[in-house]
Amino acid sequence: MNLHSKEVAIKRPKPPNLDETDFISKLHDSLLLQILYLLPEFDAARTRILSNRWKNLCSFLPNLQLVMPFCSNIEQVNKFHDSVNQTLALRGRIPIRMFYLYYSKNCNYNRVHDCLCNVVSCKFQELDIRFPNDRFRFTFCWDLFRTCGSLVWLTLRGGFVITVSDVDVLFPCLKSISLVSIVYLRDVCFKNLISGCPVLEELYVERQLIGELDDMESCMVISPSLKRLRLSFALSGRGDFRVVIDAPRLEYLSIMDVMSTRYLLLTEPLSLTEAHLRVSTYDGDEHVAQLVRCLSNVKVLMLNVPTLRVCVCIYFDSLISLRF
Repeated sequence: MNLHSKEVAIKRPKPPNLDETDFISKLHDSLLLQILYLLPEFDAARTRILSNRWKNLCSFLPNLQLVMPFCSNIEQVNKFHDSVNQTLALRGRIPIRMFYLYYSKNCNYNRVHDCLCNVVSCKFQELDIRFPNDRFRFTFCWDLFRTCGSLVWLTLRGGFVITVSDVDVLFPCLKSISLVSIVYLRDVCFKNLISGCPVLEELYVERQLIGELDDMESCMVISPSLKRLRLSFALSGRGDFRVVIDAPRLEYLSIMDVMSTRYLLLTEPLSLTEAHLRVSTYDGDEHVAQLVRCLSNVKVLMLNVPTLRVCVCIYFDSLISLRF
């Protein structure tokens, strides 16, 4: 019997085109979140448009950055608020390391309060909220945030009104506060805010109120735990403004002041090692000289030229670096 051989064609699988294969999207969510965490926050947010798989991943990052675009109508405003609520609902009670929320003009302030109520349910360490400087001023709801025992870093910028009653402890764990262009109803509101933070170590206050005045005449910085203080008074509109500092553990002081503010240090901070002063001398040198005399123990001193003239007759025992 003759055997006739037949040629059998073996079909080999076509090798995958490595240039077209999406290996990244096949990774586990935990690995993708690690990759997104290493990216700048703006670039990480842009990955939402890649596919449905990527759409909600950013909601589970340890840092949430939600920025409201310019909205010309109420539909666009509500769309942004809906997206914020959706992000928080997807996340559930997963702790947040840093929550950054920036509102533009025409935002719905009633929905802002509802959003902050949802944020409080998540344990977060840093909170940064920015409002536009428009005619409406949002009264910050301190009582709402008093339950946040994990909050250590707070930044408020723009359209806020600060009113704080006399309380023993407001934020038990807060170590850093930044207050930029805030309106204060009375001097005691600022004083109560600072004194209500028993472990506060760093404070930044910027007064830049253009075209309006509040009822704050004195900035009372009274804190036994404060170590770093930065003050910036660019445009405040009040010529008789004064700053009272009682911070015996202060180590770093920075003042940028184009007004003729009067400064009073109730206790000389013996631990102060570095000071940066750019202070106006338009109304004479005496108010500046009183401030500089309390800094005789500093090791590093940075001055502008007007302040340098005041320091000519003042002796610094421990000074090792002078810059201007």
